[in-house]
Amino acid sequence: MTLRVHTVEFPPAQLAAQRRIDAVLARAPRLRTDPWRVEAGQRLSVWLDAAAGRVTVPRLKKRGVTVEIVQAEGDHPVPLRILHPAETPRAIVLDIHGGGWVLGSAGLNDRLNAHLAHHGFCVVSVDYRLLSERRGIYIDAAIADCLAGALWTLTHVDRLGAAPVFIAGESAGGHLAALTAVALRDLGLIDRVRGCVFTYGVFDLSGTPSVRAAGPETLLFNGPTMRADLARLAPDRDETALRAPDVSPLYADLTGLPPALFLAGEYDPLFEDSLLMATRWGQASDADLIRVPEAPHGFLHFGGPAARGARTAIRRWLDARIGSHD
Repeated sequence: MTLRVHTVEFPPAQLAAQRRIDAVLARAPRLRTDPWRVEAGQRLSVWLDAAAGRVTVPRLKKRGVTVEIVQAEGDHPVPLRILHPAETPRAIVLDIHGGGWVLGSAGLNDRLNAHLAHHGFCVVSVDYRLLSERRGIYIDAAIADCLAGALWTLTHVDRLGAAPVFIAGESAGGHLAALTAVALRDLGLIDRVRGCVFTYGVFDLSGTPSVRAAGPETLLFNGPTMRADLARLAPDRDETALRAPDVSPLYADLTGLPPALFLAGEYDPLFEDSLLMATRWGQASDADLIRVPEAPHGFLHFGGPAARGARTAIRRWLDARIGSHD
């Protein structure tokens, strides 16, 4: 079992470009999860999802990628957004989007997932329930929806056209992806998953040291309230209970899990989540950690050298896992 750590070395021009992105984010409003902000953001997210779909679906179709919507049946039907590549897929990627558990959608991840579809991957993206204090929806609902999406995917590999399956998630989606992998292991199904990709994931809801140390200068997040924002995900739990493995995968039994790739920006207050989780994962399986200097949380969405390099690194890692079994 091995942990391999890779630190990106940007040439001067690319480092300057990354610093320009950071400078813009330093002037931007910080994200918080106060109930009124969440509700307003979710209403806006619904509008953005519909507007984006009218643009992205025709663009994807022009490049040979078709979009299909299905539902994973169960106590609560879970919508799944499938991006089918133009040719027979090489593998399936179960995608769990980010957005702090309260924003985002499978459709709003089309831009990121299209990169994989254009390179021959079938992407199944889970539209899990977003958390809402007003509607009484908390973290257990999102966890259940992601597992339902995974079970549907594993039972429909023939329909989807490929056997190798990967699980991928970014930010909150990384948290849900890790819990999904552990649940599949407990159900005896993890041998059907070739690997996992976690991009700046969250793995400790009680707050790792870098979260606890986050100050007002933190990019993207409101640093001083990050611990309280995480605690809102499971309001019935105290700090000790937030470390329970059913909600904080950093403390779960990680034996028997497939290889994993972790990517994290060193300007991210959640950086230590990836560092600690990769270390633990590497004690039980093979793990790779890519450290991206001067990159903030969410860098995949901000363009620039960090985003381009990460997309390429993820695709090459997936290719290597497929090739090692051919």
